[in-house]
Amino acid sequence: MIWSSLCYIEYKGNYLMLHRTRKEHDINKGKWIGVGGKTEPLETVPECLVREVREETGFTLRAYEPRAIITFNSDFAEKEIMFLFTSSDFGRSREDPGMPPLPLCDEGELKWVPKDEVMGLNLWEGDRIFIEKLLEDAPFFFMRMEYRGDDLTEYVLGAENFRDKVYEAAARIPRGSVSTYGDIAIEIGHPGAARAVGNALHDNPYEGIIPCHRVVNAGGYCAKNFGFGGAEAQARLLRAEGVEVKGGRVELDQARNG
Repeated sequence: MIWSSLCYIEYKGNYLMLHRTRKEHDINKGKWIGVGGKTEPLETVPECLVREVREETGFTLRAYEPRAIITFNSDFAEKEIMFLFTSSDFGRSREDPGMPPLPLCDEGELKWVPKDEVMGLNLWEGDRIFIEKLLEDAPFFFMRMEYRGDDLTEYVLGAENFRDKVYEAAARIPRGSVSTYGDIAIEIGHPGAARAVGNALHDNPYEGIIPCHRVVNAGGYCAKNFGFGGAEAQARLLRAEGVEVKGGRVELDQARNG
């Protein structure tokens, strides 16, 4: 199974699009897509994202937002899980905030395309669906697509199993806010499943994508067994986002999402 990243870089109402024309044996030949590619061995998805953008555009991403996790099944390629991002904070240096000239790319031609013209490009059919969600500024979502040749035969928008529903809900918690395990259990239609929500978040396979640190227990306490370093690590992550944590506890009346 392949893991990959794809980013739509935004600037003044434009997306940076790549017209894939240069590679002979390119599954995307002739199509317009964002910038990104496959993860390398031992590389995290965020590391892949930053590397691929730098290699294809010369830009350094200073910040980015996860927007979706999309699974592709097809009869002509290996199963792929693609992590979709947008970014509007980039440049070749800290002193370069504008839209610099685009470099040559060995995979095709880069072009700034007005957002209202993107849907008129030669896109994959499935890409039209998730790009439309980006244009609507939809909250984080899961999606599954089934392809036969170039034809999209089926797609499902939204998480399809309990764990992905947990991750989808966690990814929608805004920076600077928290939810509880019980909140998420209710949100995904499984009231009383707070413990199962906690187990799913402890096993979060999407580090750096799904912000499981934004979920605390019913009393507002960080998790002793937080999967990425324990309660102190969770508290540090929350504080970095502006959430006040005292004695390992968040004041829910102030920080609770919604």
